[in-house]
Amino acid sequence: MPRRYIRLFWLLVALTWLALIAALVNAGFTPDYWLLHRLEGAELPYPTSTVIVFALLGTVELVVAALIVRPWKLKRLWLRLLIAFVLLLAWSVPWMLSAMHQPPVHGMHLLWLLLLDVGLLLALCVVSLVSVLGRISGRKKTPTAVP
Repeated sequence: MPRRYIRLFWLLVALTWLALIAALVNAGFTPDYWLLHRLEGAELPYPTSTVIVFALLGTVELVVAALIVRPWKLKRLWLRLLIAFVLLLAWSVPWMLSAMHQPPVHGMHLLWLLLLDVGLLLALCVVSLVSVLGRISGRKKTPTAVP
């Protein structure tokens, strides 16, 4: 596969990372209404450390998913997509189970994980469909000997 496709893939990963960081910073400005209710009348500071921790966590998740998938190697791409999807889905379950009364930054991280899960699932479906159609059309083109 040409190097420009590899560069395009990493450019898309970088743009996705920037969107994730923007979403986490924006979620930091959203008030934590549950905590405000518990601390009546308190002014909550911006959760800088929480945003940084979840930005680093999201960065690691994105890079690990990209390194597992490696879409520039087409051989067994469906298997790598399946492995990345299952691992990320298993990683998402504890975040889903702890979703009640979480601050907005935690909620944005959960939404990020679910979006990444859905993206990997869609890519897995498309790649699987294309490879099945390729095998079917390859069988039709193969001449068979008639006795």
